[in-house]
Formats: sequence, C-alpha cells, structure tokens
Amino acid sequence: MLEKFQKQIKIFFFVLFLGVIFLVALEISGKEKFLQSQKAEIFFLDVGQGDAILIQEGRTQILIDGGDGEDILDCLGEVMPFGDRNLEVIINTHSDDDHLGGLIKVMENYEVGEMVHTGISCDKEICKMRDRIIERRDIKVLIARLGQEIKFGEDIDLKVIYPFMDLEGKEFKDANDTSVVIRGIVGDSSYLLTGDISSDVENELIFGNLDLDVDVLKVAHHGSKNSTAIAFLQAASPEKAIISVGENSYGHPTEEILNRLSNMNIEILRTDEMSMLEF
Repeated sequence: MLEKFQKQIKIFFFVLFLGVIFLVALEISGKEKFLQSQKAEIFFLDVGQGDAILIQEGRTQILIDGGDGEDILDCLGEVMPFGDRNLEVIINTHSDDDHLGGLIKVMENYEVGEMVHTGISCDKEICKMRDRIIERRDIKVLIARLGQEIKFGEDIDLKVIYPFMDLEGKEFKDANDTSVVIRGIVGDSSYLLTGDISSDVENELIFGNLDLDVDVLKVAHHGSKNSTAIAFLQAASPEKAIISVGENSYGHPTEEILNRLSNMNIEILRTDEMSMLEF
C-alpha cells in the first residue's frame, strides 16, 4: 500500500514538473512573439492576381489594397496578432476589382478606423458597395493628396507622392493612372508602392522633383509592359523588386519587364512563386 502511494506521489511530481517546464517554455515563446510583433514589418500578401500590402507594428496596422476576394481574410488571420480585429488605416490605391474587392471583405469583417482613396467618380457596383459599407459602419474617409502623411511611431512613415492634384469627383475612363503612389519608411528600409500606374505617371514622378530613391520597389501593374520604364528604375534604383501577381490571362509579369529588372541587377521577388513576402 505504501509502495503504491509512493509511486503515485512520484507520478504526481513528475507531471507537475512537466507542467512547469511547459508553462516556462510557453512564457518564453510568448515573450519572443510579443517582442517580435513590436517590430515594424511589411508583408506583401499572396492574394493571387492582385495587390495587398500590410504594414504592421505590434497591434497597429495599415492595409494597402486587398486583392479581389476572400483570400485577404486568410492572409490577415495569418499575420495579425491573435484576437486583433482592428485596422487603423486602409488605403485603396484605385477602384479596380483586384485592389478594391478584398477591401470590401475586410470592411465587412474588421473594425476600420480610416479609409484613404482618391474619391474619383465611380459608378461601378464595387464602388457603391464600398460607399454603403463606409456609411453603415461610420468609417472616416480621407481623400488622398500629395504630401499627405500617415505615421505611426518612429518606424512607420508613409507619404502620398501621387496624385499631384485633388481628384475627388472627377471622372476617368481608366483608373490605373489615378493610383495612389506611396513612398514609405518601414523600419530601416524605404519602399515605393506604385499601384497600377503606367510609364506616363512614372515620367510625371521623375520630373516632379520627388525623392524616388528606395530600397524596395513594388512593381506597378503586376509587371505589365506598360509600366516600370528604364528611366523610372534608374530614378528609384531599388535593390529588390516585388511583383504581386497570380495566375492570369494578361501575361503578367511580362518577359520584357523581368529581363529589364534582371539586366539592372535588381532582385526579383514574386508572390506567385514565393507566396507571402515579409520584410
């Protein structure tokens, strides 16, 4: 009887010891995750043929575009802190489905503080859906303007460098060249986020006396041949080029652009080949 009791005591203390070890390991892991989550990070999310960029520091997030569907929700669930259902700022570069569609899903499923977009006249159903959700959920709207700054702490500083003029209420046949262009500092690196602008807007940026020099360039329009001109690459002089792209019928990214980047010794990183890209 005594021997059985001693055996039970040993088992009890062994299980207790394992429990203590587990809790210590969990605490250390939690602290590491907490410390890691406080760093400024930028994620080029894999949403297929579309753009979605999340900038995060701790429980503060800025989301730029959202792809065209529900993939964005899985991506956010993967990288945002557990239980965080709030996005401080979302930015819609322009109204094409592969940039705005996912943001509709985000606004339906997350609390959103502010939305930044150009405010151009848009009678597409997706724009009407956006406006209805903004009104219903009382989301503050900011119209993107040259020089507008979005800053969180010392490690995230985004500046709108295009469009040059107020586009609110104006009509355009093609929204690509109305894309909000952002030059941002995230941590120790600089980024140029270009939406779907063409080489025409790239030329405007070159002659606009702006600081375009960056470490990382988000290639415009998923690697379309109508963007990423040599002169623009020389002005930006990036070390890395991000191409956000998925299966498509447009031929994106084109061999012409891939060869151009390679010939200028710019490292190419593609979401269709590497999935989510994190810096």
